[in-house]
Amino acid sequence: MNCSELIASRRSVRKYLSKEVPNGLIERLLQAAHWAPSGGNMQPWHFYVLRGEAKKKACDSLGRPGHWIYSAPVVILVCAEPERSGKQYGQRGETLYCLQDTAAAIQNILICARANGLSTCWVGAFDETACKEALSLPDGHRPVAMIPVGYSEEEPQTPKRRPLTEIVTYLD
Repeated sequence: MNCSELIASRRSVRKYLSKEVPNGLIERLLQAAHWAPSGGNMQPWHFYVLRGEAKKKACDSLGRPGHWIYSAPVVILVCAEPERSGKQYGQRGETLYCLQDTAAAIQNILICARANGLSTCWVGAFDETACKEALSLPDGHRPVAMIPVGYSEEEPQTPKRRPLTEIVTYLD
């Protein structure tokens, strides 16, 4: 599959098989994240690999018993390091660039997972403060997204997309 096909075929998966994901594949996803672009090459991110159900539940601090996220064998918690971007870019680096850079790393994980036969979902619905406390994350690590990773139990349907004519304006 070429890059455009990978991007177009990626889906948010919420049902996973109980099959374990080899460490080598997780490393491949993290390498993809590692190569994401970042402002000033600051690389303001840190990744936590959560395998145990207790760790996944600790981070899913919204208290959703039996939530689908627990069915994934691995969850990658992606954190931003605002101060790292702030060193070079001040407040804009701390409040915007670190999030943009982290988003690029997340997208690399999602696309790399698809290329390697894995399924994912970008999850932002969690209490970042409670997650940080539950996992005893160091100061300076801001939880941005949880990415469940595994083998899909089903093939989600293709969602409708807005046409380009609605979302693109050419300014000459």
